[in-house]
Order: sequence, then structure tokens, then C-alpha cells
Amino acid sequence: MRLENQRLVIDTSVLINLIASDDITKILTGLSSEILITESVSRELKKHPKDGRECGPLLSSLIERGLLKPVKLLPNALELYLDLTFELGDGEASVIAYTVTQNQCAVVIDERKARRICQERFQLSPILCTMDLFQEYFFRMKPNEQKFRQLLFNAVKIGRMRILIEEHEIWVQEILGTNLIQQCPSLKRKK
Repeated sequence: MRLENQRLVIDTSVLINLIASDDITKILTGLSSEILITESVSRELKKHPKDGRECGPLLSSLIERGLLKPVKLLPNALELYLDLTFELGDGEASVIAYTVTQNQCAVVIDERKARRICQERFQLSPILCTMDLFQEYFFRMKPNEQKFRQLLFNAVKIGRMRILIEEHEIWVQEILGTNLIQQCPSLKRKK
């Protein structure tokens, strides 16, 4: 799926995965989409997934450079948000509420329950995940394979990025290879 010039509302886990890649700036610059974050997502992200340092300065820098755009929930979205917080975390609830009440936005969320709510209750389409952003970056920018492998490995290992779709899983296996996959707890299958 191509993500040309879309408005994408990303959840905290997606933001964590992009930061964990160790070059969120390169990835966001390589996407042609506008990346939106809610106040709840900003609040949930406190520590860098790699070294635990404060994430506020990084977020401020990404916002100042126009790579992330903060958005506020309008009154109708706030009502939906409050309802969703009974079932989901604040970030997930805010991302879904914003997407449902705004036109021409797509949700980017990795948590299975939140994705199911997007599909079953609100019939949102498309429902994207972090891997869709990585694939879009890869196909648009055609980065050096070794550098991209490291970005993806960092997101999976440090960010504990989940791979939700079988096609994504096959692609990740091809890029990372067996040795790197074995180092990633989030990719290990239960037997």
C-alpha cells in the first residue's frame, strides 16, 4: 500500500518504534505523508527506548522541523476518547478518536485490540501499522540495504516492534535474516 501524501495519526507504540530505529528523522523525512501526534501520545512518550533519556527535546525538534504535527482533540473527539479509555490506553484512544472525527486521516496503530476496535466498531480503512511506514520509506527512498537492516533491527529489538501481518513477517525475515531475528524477543514464536 502506497502512503503518498496522506495524513497519518500515529500511536505511541509506532512513535517508540520509529525512535528506536535510531534515525526517526531520516524515516520521517523519507515519507511523503503528514505525521500527526495527539497530546496523549506526546504525554505517553517519556523515555527514549534505547537509552532512557528524556524524549521531550527530540519531540520538540521533530515538531519544529515539521516532521511531526501535534493535533488537539475537538469536543466531539474528546467525548469518544473518554469512552474509549475504558478499553484502551490514552494514546490509542486519542488516536482512534481523532481519526474517527476527522476527515481524510488514516490511523497507524500496532496494538491488536485497538486495531480490532478500529475495524469492527468504526470501519476505519486503512488501518496501518509501523511496518507500513518502514516499507513506504524503503520503497520510496531505496536506502542502503545494510543501513536499512540496522534501522529495522533496532526498531524490532529495542522498540520491541510487533510484526502483525504475514506479508510483513516474510519481508522482515528476508531483510534481517535468521541471526538477527534470533536476537529479537518480539519476533520469537511460541511453540
